Amino acid sequence: MSDIRKRTGAKGTTYQVRYAAPGTKTGYAYKSFDTRKEAVAFRETAGTRNRPPKATVLTVPEAVQRWLDICEKIGRDGREVVERETLKEYRRRASVMCEYAWDKPLTELRPADCVQFRNWLLTNKSRDLARRTLSSFHSMLIEMKHQDEIDTDPAHGITIKAHGRYEDDDADVDIPSDDEMRAILAAADRMGSKNDFMRKCWARYRPIVYLAAFSGMRPSEYRGLTWDNIHRDRVEVVQRADKSGVIGPVKSRAGRRTIYLPRLVTDMIFAWKEDCPASELNLVFPTDSGKPLMLNNFATSAWRPLMREAGLVVEKKTPVKQRGKSKKVVLTPLYTPYALRHYFASKLIEKRLDLKLIQEAMGHSKAEITLNVYGHLLKGREEEKKRAAESLVNDLLKTCGESVAISL
Repeated sequence: MSDIRKRTGAKGTTYQVRYAAPGTKTGYAYKSFDTRKEAVAFRETAGTRNRPPKATVLTVPEAVQRWLDICEKIGRDGREVVERETLKEYRRRASVMCEYAWDKPLTELRPADCVQFRNWLLTNKSRDLARRTLSSFHSMLIEMKHQDEIDTDPAHGITIKAHGRYEDDDADVDIPSDDEMRAILAAADRMGSKNDFMRKCWARYRPIVYLAAFSGMRPSEYRGLTWDNIHRDRVEVVQRADKSGVIGPVKSRAGRRTIYLPRLVTDMIFAWKEDCPASELNLVFPTDSGKPLMLNNFATSAWRPLMREAGLVVEKKTPVKQRGKSKKVVLTPLYTPYALRHYFASKLIEKRLDLKLIQEAMGHSKAEITLNVYGHLLKGREEEKKRAAESLVNDLLKTCGESVAISL
């Protein structure tokens, strides 16, 4: 593998490329350049010039398949193997990569080839699929670099932004108002009093709704929550249940977190424990058979009825397949279960908490993610910033005035 090292000495700054050279004593050779651009250009070809010929040369589709096998059976870069649902998504992106007409083997790919691939993605696929596919293409190349199939990532620095020029506007998420959240919680309180069947169902669903609203946990996280991780004053998020109901660790290290809860919520959860079905996985909210609650079932059995009870639905017309039938009018929820998480984040921002604390509470791996999702909530602070700036100027002028008076 080759790398670039910045060297600063008496003669100024240079950029030294260390690259593989099998004929040398150390197995490496060095070459210096005045600019980083020249060093990067040399590094792009240094590996292939000095790499001993391989018995077989991988095509891009072959490299993609090898990457998939590593994700499924070994785990990328020392990580755990990917979850089943994640692997399904990777396979979808892999099929897009293989759909492109690659006219070069993996080792001969250059940045220009990757740019052409990116342009093809943007022309033939949705922007979201193009962005996700290019991201996985990077992962594949990095893994092939670790496998010593290539020396550098030819797609380094080639990206697709999530949104267009109005990214901040596009990134807005739907967040219930305070009145709407009160309506949701009040509806959850009423749902269990309708009849014996609803009382049994909502003994489980009501604490889920309250927990989500007061913790900001993702649906996958409270569906995978165990009794070992819920306490009288807090919940510890360490695992999740994917769309198929498979239990596994949270997706990133940042996802492991402790969230402190009001006693109202924990009392509600522990009251449910008396009726909680037995679960080999020790789940807090299992199905009657003890398995993880499926998100689609929760949406159908609990969330949609809850939204109707709270009056937070809108009429939408959907086509009916039967001949001669007009479009059917259905009541669609204004919000998804993720709205409870978004509401929790909005209240943290409203309380003027530090961005780092909000990031940690939401389980985001980067503060950039927090800003991308909730940054629009900060837009209303311009007047506040203006007043703070004017106050600072007035304080400085007052101080300067007093100094001038003293000197006179």
